[in-house]
Amino acid sequence: MPAKAIVTAVVVFCVVATTWSGIHLERMVGNEHRSKSLLLLPNGKHLKIASLGQAPLLADLMYLWAIQYYSEYEREDRFRYVQHIFGNVIAELDPHYIDAYWMGALILIVEAKDLEAGLQLLDQGIEANPENWILPYLAGWECYYADRFECAEAYFAHAEALPEVPIYVKRTRIGMAAAKGDLRRAHAMWLDILQDPGVDAGTIDIAERQLRHLKVKIDVQEIQAWVAQFRLENERWPGSLSELLQRDYVDALPFDPFGQPYAYDPVSGIVAASADRILPEGS
Repeated sequence: MPAKAIVTAVVVFCVVATTWSGIHLERMVGNEHRSKSLLLLPNGKHLKIASLGQAPLLADLMYLWAIQYYSEYEREDRFRYVQHIFGNVIAELDPHYIDAYWMGALILIVEAKDLEAGLQLLDQGIEANPENWILPYLAGWECYYADRFECAEAYFAHAEALPEVPIYVKRTRIGMAAAKGDLRRAHAMWLDILQDPGVDAGTIDIAERQLRHLKVKIDVQEIQAWVAQFRLENERWPGSLSELLQRDYVDALPFDPFGQPYAYDPVSGIVAASADRILPEGS
C-alpha cells in the first residue's frame, strides 16, 4: 500500500475515533456540558501538524462533523464556538475552504442573528483568498438583507474588481447604488454597461430597461422638488406642471422614456408616471 494511502487511512481513523469518543463522552456527561467539549478542540495549527500532510482532508472531515454538530438544534449555547470551529480550526487547516467560511457565516448571521460576527468570518476568508470573488459577493448580499446598502455596495465593488467575475456582479452593484438612493450614479453605471461592446444581448436588454426605470425615478424626484418649492413660495400647489414653466421655476419639463408627459395631480401635488410606460410587457 502506498505511503500516502497509509497516512490518509491513519488520519481518517483518528478523526473517526475522536468523533466517536466525543459523542460517547457527550452521552455520558449529558446535554448541559455538551458545548463545553468544544473547548477541548485543538487549534487548527496544531491539528495541521498532527494531520501528517493531510490537512485539507482533515478540514473536510472537520467540516462534515461541524455540520452534524450544528444540525442538533437542542444543543445549549450552540453558537458560542462557531468562529473557533470555522475560523480557527477548519480555516487554519485549509485557508482556501470557501464553503467553510460561508457555512460558518450563515450560522452566525441567519441563526445566531449576529451579522458582524458573520461578516468578520467572511472577511477572514476574503483576506485568505484575495483572488476569489464569491465571498465578497455573498457578504454583499448579507448586508443587503440587513438594509445596509452602503456596506453591500462596498462588498460588491470589491467582488467586481476581481478577475473572471461574471457580469451579474456588476449589475448587482449598480442595484445597490440605486437602493441607497444614488440614482444618477446608478444611471451612469448602466450607461457604461450599455456602451461596453463585449456585453451580451441579455445584459443589454436589462440595461435598457433599468435606464428607463431610473430616468423616470430621477425625473419624478426632480419635478416633485420643483412642485414643493412652488408650494413653499406660493402656499398652494401649481395648477399644472406648465405653470412651473410660466413662473420660471424650470426652463423645460422632462418627458418619460417614451416621450410622454408625466402625470400631475394639482389637488395633492403628486407627480407620477404610468408603470406600464416604464417597463412595458416584453420590453
